[in-house]
Amino acid sequence: MDAMTIPDKQYVDWLVEQSMLNAARQRARTYSGQGRLWQRPFALARPRDASAIASVWFTAYPASIVTREGGSVLEALGDETLWHALSEIGIQGIHNGPLKLSGGLKGRERTPSIDGNFDRISFSIDPDLGTEAQLLSLSRIAAAHNAVIIDDIIPSHTGKGADFRLAEMAYEDYPGLFHMVEIREEDWPLLPEVAAGRD
Repeated sequence: MDAMTIPDKQYVDWLVEQSMLNAARQRARTYSGQGRLWQRPFALARPRDASAIASVWFTAYPASIVTREGGSVLEALGDETLWHALSEIGIQGIHNGPLKLSGGLKGRERTPSIDGNFDRISFSIDPDLGTEAQLLSLSRIAAAHNAVIIDDIIPSHTGKGADFRLAEMAYEDYPGLFHMVEIREEDWPLLPEVAAGRD
């Protein structure tokens, strides 16, 4: 974004709609002030329970999964034949690698992941890896084989998505998500040249 001092309101609104912080706020409203979260055991982190339920795990890193022609990673992981084989060798749990949309944004265009899909920019499943329905199907087929699946919910680091771009603009409380150093616009000429696409 070239004119950082005068952000376009429509663009800012679009970024807010895309942001993980906004999505987290929306999801929090679903549970805030209600007992449906804390009255259920899934509201508690129970790593020992996961290892007690499943002592043999398969870690499914999306980039290492070979799919059928035109198929998705989640479709491949939810295949009945695969689960029959996994059950035969004693797999009781599967840890999905990063499945969420990742990479960055340049304007309104997505940029690819530079970190093996660990540079998350959304809570939504990356459409290149599958769909929400395919993830639910994977959960059901795992359960049918007495297995469990776990997924990363909260990103430990992010890409240059909407949250980052809003932080760049010092919009509302987005800057608090990142460690940033503000450089006054009059000092920008002192910065080194950056090749196109390397921001």
